[in-house]
Amino acid sequence: MQAGSRAKARAQILLIMVLVPVLVLVMSIATTYVYQEDSRGGRLVKDADRAQALLRQQIDDTAASLHVVLDGLQDDPQLVRALAAGDADALQHRIAANFAHLRDQHGISHLYFTRPDRSALLRLDGAGKSGQVVERLDLFDVAENEGQADGIDLNAFGVVTLRVSAGWRDADGKLLGFVEIGRDVSPMVEAVHRVMGLDIIMLVKKEMLDRDRWDEGERQSGGQGDWDELANAVSVARTLQTIPTQVGLLIEDGQPDKTGATIVPVGKKSLAVSVRPLIDLQKKQIGEVVLLRDVTEASRSMVRTLTLLIVFAGALILGGFWRVRLLLKDDA
Repeated sequence: MQAGSRAKARAQILLIMVLVPVLVLVMSIATTYVYQEDSRGGRLVKDADRAQALLRQQIDDTAASLHVVLDGLQDDPQLVRALAAGDADALQHRIAANFAHLRDQHGISHLYFTRPDRSALLRLDGAGKSGQVVERLDLFDVAENEGQADGIDLNAFGVVTLRVSAGWRDADGKLLGFVEIGRDVSPMVEAVHRVMGLDIIMLVKKEMLDRDRWDEGERQSGGQGDWDELANAVSVARTLQTIPTQVGLLIEDGQPDKTGATIVPVGKKSLAVSVRPLIDLQKKQIGEVVLLRDVTEASRSMVRTLTLLIVFAGALILGGFWRVRLLLKDDA
């Protein structure tokens, strides 16, 4: 074989010996990256599913306990007679102490007595942004037809409230009126945060609210909410002091996959973000629930893994290249 042909053959062999490992390295890096991304986001998706189920369970358990409270109130004949007579003063006198206990010890936000024609008879509100429900007809309809009803609703101040209602009837089945008791959902969000270790932001669309009423509610409760923090929604409950800018942009732009998770860099941290719809008792989406987990350590672990992979594979490729080159040179 001529010298030129041998040199050309050696060059081709060396090229193959370099390209094949490089391609394998690139494929390994890509596979590792995809796996790590799926692992980081996938954990949040599973946790978000569990957190959503836990919040739902919290709401259901609280609703059941509030139904028990209403059943207990209906066992008081003086309350029943006062409701039947439409006597607001008698209701106020009989229930005031009981409501104060429920408010202070159990976080009850409101207790309403309503006439059969659905006009307000007596409204007892807790401290802060309670009362003034925007739309009540669906809950009344269900309570009248089924005896009791419950669901998540939004009041005029932007408070997401669990409302539980019951229609009270006399022995002949005549409707005497409705009694409703409510509880703010925010403490339930805090409970899920403590159990799951996830940060949670509950958002309500601004189009559902009146800004003046919302500002009034913030003043009443001493809240620190900022109407202008986001363009299209306001935070009504959260476990973070502030919403990171990058997370806010993701929320405003709309997460591509509503059932998945997106990794967002926030300073030196990495957050996995999952966005779920917030549905009220009328089955309408009134906002979103944003769940976040700090995956910074997982991100750093991925970088370390990829770096070690590149260094180790590079060393093998370089060593193999020089070994083959020497063998070909000796063979020549």
